[in-house]
Amino acid sequence: MRHSNAQRFLIAPAFDTSSTQDLALRVDEACSSLEVNVLLLEPNDQLREALAVQLAAEGYQVICAATAHRAFELLAGQSFDLFIGKEETPPRSHELILELKKRWPHLPFILLVERAHLHVAQQALRHGADDLFILSQPLEELGEVVERNLSQEALTRRRTKRYRTMLQASGEAVLDAMLTALALRDVETEEHSLRVTAYTIEIAERMAVSKAEMYHIERGALLHDIGKIGIPDQILLKPTKLTSEERRKMQAHSIIGYNMCARIESLRGAARIVLHHHEAWDGSGYPHGLRGEAIPIGSRIFAIADALDAMTSNRPYRRACSLSNALEEIERCSGSQFDPNIVKVALSVPLGRWEQLRHVAST
Repeated sequence: MRHSNAQRFLIAPAFDTSSTQDLALRVDEACSSLEVNVLLLEPNDQLREALAVQLAAEGYQVICAATAHRAFELLAGQSFDLFIGKEETPPRSHELILELKKRWPHLPFILLVERAHLHVAQQALRHGADDLFILSQPLEELGEVVERNLSQEALTRRRTKRYRTMLQASGEAVLDAMLTALALRDVETEEHSLRVTAYTIEIAERMAVSKAEMYHIERGALLHDIGKIGIPDQILLKPTKLTSEERRKMQAHSIIGYNMCARIESLRGAARIVLHHHEAWDGSGYPHGLRGEAIPIGSRIFAIADALDAMTSNRPYRRACSLSNALEEIERCSGSQFDPNIVKVALSVPLGRWEQLRHVAST
């Protein structure tokens, strides 16, 4: 049955073009509402262009100004998440900062500074600059300075946009088509994937997971349900509880998803998470009954994120519970279903942060 379902997808049905275009339009519209807006003030034309190109490459919406007067006009007319720049005459930078903090006290400001003017930078920090970027540094390092100065709300928007656009930007057109096909069959699956990805990344970041591992964890979370492409509609879309036989067939989605992702070299790390995302700490999960640390770390993190979203989402056969009740249940299952060390990390996340992640990832 698993083989025939996978084969059914690979000879896949023709998709309705208008429906696919509508979905792409909805994604694009959602992404535009998630833009992180940066105001860049730089008098030098060439340097301003180079900085703007770098910021745009990092995924930011950049608006440029050549003078402080123009920058303040832009600030008065629209909302920004961060301001980067310097005055043409370096000693006047503190005047810029004082005026900025007087009128927009909560807007983060990063001062651009030449190494020869570090004395100006020290004065700027005393007057309220939030951070510095020394222009002799590689421009690729600017993104790190920007990200560490964004508000939590802006960071959440940035991450959510990245989830929505990652596959399109990566050039993995085949995988993009798979996700589009799955979303057309079941919109709730798409929304669930975005929420659990946001939850998974939140836990992984608090565990100081390496960047290399984070790459696979993020993609594995986003793609965890891709194998549902190979599940018959009468099971996937059934509005009531599944029978034992239907549940057995539904459980095949983790193997189908693994086989789909493992064929793409850049997704082989994510494929392991897709395969094992229903394993349990005590060995009672599927498909291989792995136990403890034999389960990939990404799958162990994801299992908690998945349970949190499942319990706080309505189902035809039961109502959603609150986030606090769901976290209590996760704590109760620590050491049986879930890795107890990761449960501690999840419980350390403030309830308001979970609520924020859920809201942003669902819009």
